[in-house]
Formats: sequence, structure tokens, C-alpha cells
Amino acid sequence: MKNIQPLNYDIIKNEWQLLINNTNAATHQTLMSLSDEEVRQLVDAYYQYMLQDEKAKLFLSTTQVEERLSASMNNWLRKVLGSSCEDLSELIAHQRKVGEVHARIGLPIDLVARGARKLKYELFQLLLNKPQISAKEISDAIFFSGMAIDSAIEVMTIAFTPSHQKMMHDQEHFRLLTVYDDMNVERERQLGALKDWENQFIYNIATELPFEERVLLSDSEFGLWFAHKGQHIFRQPDLIKKIDSLIQKIDRVITTEFANESSGAFSRIHLLRMLRQDVEQVNMILSSIFEEIVKSENGKDPMTKLLTRRFIPTIMGREIGLSISSGKPFTIALLDIDYFKKINDNYGHAVGDNTLKNIATWLHEYVRSSDYVFRYGGEEFMLLLVETTLSQAQVLTERLRNHIASQMIEVDVDTSFNVTISAGLVEFDNHPDYQRLINKADQMLYQAKNNGRNCIESYPFGMNNSL
Repeated sequence: MKNIQPLNYDIIKNEWQLLINNTNAATHQTLMSLSDEEVRQLVDAYYQYMLQDEKAKLFLSTTQVEERLSASMNNWLRKVLGSSCEDLSELIAHQRKVGEVHARIGLPIDLVARGARKLKYELFQLLLNKPQISAKEISDAIFFSGMAIDSAIEVMTIAFTPSHQKMMHDQEHFRLLTVYDDMNVERERQLGALKDWENQFIYNIATELPFEERVLLSDSEFGLWFAHKGQHIFRQPDLIKKIDSLIQKIDRVITTEFANESSGAFSRIHLLRMLRQDVEQVNMILSSIFEEIVKSENGKDPMTKLLTRRFIPTIMGREIGLSISSGKPFTIALLDIDYFKKINDNYGHAVGDNTLKNIATWLHEYVRSSDYVFRYGGEEFMLLLVETTLSQAQVLTERLRNHIASQMIEVDVDTSFNVTISAGLVEFDNHPDYQRLINKADQMLYQAKNNGRNCIESYPFGMNNSL
């Protein structure tokens, strides 16, 4: 593949250059002289068309179109229609980047092709309605513009395919990957969380706790784990659907039947028996799934036992999709161990490795089972905090920072030292490209380092609450 792709790009570049050279100056001028209003109308028609598609709406919003995408599409169309041999290499490089972004956000290639078809249709109609231009010039302009747009889309597709294939491979690998060091421990942890919710709910009913203070199963520790992790690492889709439907059924009974304050004691007892039967079904199905899961340590960092950054595209892509469809937030945090090089220099790499292991352990202690912890690289870690606002993440990260700063790393019987971390936080802003979100968190981490370390910065800069 590595040898084929550059050849494909060269073929497109050569054919695009030939297209440019074989097109007369008048045709180039016709396309480059389209007015700003005409181009704006083309872009508006394109986005109006795409926003009618339910699948496209997962990647587009009216606000995004108005604030950013219209200007980007306007600029892209101008450059493609005005392409010249002098700027062709740069133009092709940009199409490659766009294709890689499309793969990263999971944008289906058929949507890209459909959008290009609509754009060409509107452009051709525009050119055909220019009475001041001869039929020959209109024909030449339609030919050039169609070929140029197709060439740009072809470059995007070549860049998209290997990136998309890698993402699909990583998604499958992650699905097979058990993200826990001991599956038996995790099994007991989640079954225990389910039982804890059931016991707490029964206690709340018995003590007549106000309805609004009762926690739905889907909002419980177990429910969050199942929604954000459990559903995606098990092989049995039918059993997963069964658990999901049982959770929905239980929540529905709570919000309808148990919300009825006039129901008598007999009715409540009957409902509790039904609820217990449903919870027991969830317990049995989940137990059987855990028994069947195949453990694989591939993809984990061997030192810290955390997920490696390899799985960031898979997990963040899924969380972005969940957030867009549900409207629930999530926040990521990039964390860096302060002065880690000095630790290695002063105490040796074995102590440095032990420091990394300790940090990884403390991170796990401070997040929920539904959250994700990654070894991002070197002395950097990344947290993905599901259904968490920026302000909530700030509180958690500040507690974590204080906890780590209060701990001692032992070198030997007589020597120990403190370690601190810096962190950059950003809340998901509905942009489908996860790398853009990570870049913002990285900017905030850099700012925290510049501010003296052992502190937290949030995007936008200065959005730190008094904690």
C-alpha cells in the first residue's frame, strides 16, 4: 500500500495538470470570475441539501455551517475551480488532509460523493444560465469544473481508505480487548454495582424517598459502565440488546408505576418483585457474557496496564457519536508529570518507571469505571470523562492533582520524594474531529506548564473555577 498510494497521487497530479494545460484561458477566467454571491449561493444550496439528510446531520449543524463550514467550503470551491499548475501540489496536499480528517471523524465516503454530486449539479445549472457566455465556453467550464472536483474527491478518497481501514481494524481489536487486568475482578465489580443499585432503590422505596431523588438504573454506576464500555467490548449483540431493553424497561417502570404516589403497598410490593426479576435477568445475562469473553492484553501499555493511544480514535469517535446523539457532554484531560526527566536523572529509570505506575494507579482510583484512562505517551496521560461537564472535570482533576501532590514516591528506605502533575482540560464542543479536541487540551497543558506547573488550565484559557 505504501508504494501504491504515492503512485496514485502522482497519476492524479499529472492528469490534473494535463486538464489545466488543455483548458483555454477564457474557461479558467469564467470559473475564477464567479462572483462572491454566486459562490455563496452554491455553498448555501449544498449545505441546505446535506442538512436534510439524517446521517449527514450527525456531522453537521446549522451553527457549524454558519460559523465555520460555509467559509471553508467557499474557500475550497474557489481553489479547486481556480486550480493552476503552480499551486497544484499544495492543493492536493490539502485534499489528502481533508480525506484523513473525514476518516478520523468517521464521515461516510458516500456522503462526500453525494455532496460533490449536488455541488456539481448546482454549479452546472449556474453556468448554463449565463447567457453572456457562449455555449462552447459553458461546455468547457462544465467539463473542467466537473473533472477538477472529481479529482479533488479522488485524492480525498485515496487518503480516506487506509485511515478508515486502520480505524476499523482498531475498533475490532478494541472490541476484543478486555480493558481490565483481571476479568474476574471486573465481573464482581459490575455485578456488585448492579446489586448495590437494586438494594439502594428498594431502601429508597421503603423509606419513601422523594421520587426525584431516586436514581434510574441507566444513570447508576452500572448503567454508565454498560452504556460507555460494556456494550462495546462484548461479542454477543443479541444479549447486549436484551440487557439494554431490560434497563429501559426497569427505568420505564420507575418513572411511571413507582412515580404514582397513590399506589398502595400491595401494588408496590408487586412492582418490586417484577423489578427484582428483571434485575436478576440482567445479572444472569451479564454473568454469561463475562464467562465467554476472551482476554487479550494486546493494546495495553505493558508498564502501566493502561490503554495506549492506539485506541483513542476508536473510543473518542464513539463517545463523540454518543454525545452528539444524546446531547450529554464529555470532557478530556491531558496530564503530564512535572519535571519527570529530573526524576529519571536523579533517581534512575527504575524509579521513573515506578512513578509512572503509581500515577496510573492513582488515576484509576479517581475516575469511574465508565471513564477511560490512557497512557498518552512518555510521562503524559489522558482522561476521557464521560457525561461530565468542564466544571465537574475541573473539580475531579483538582482533587486528583492535590492527591498526587500529597503522596510520597519511595526510592529506598531513607529516600522519598513528592511528584506533581499539570493538566489541560477541554469539554466536547460538538466538532466531530477528535484530534481538534485533543489539540485544545494540549494547548491548555502547555499553558499550565508555562504558568509554573502543578496547576490546571481549561479551554478557553482562563476558564478555571475557584476550587
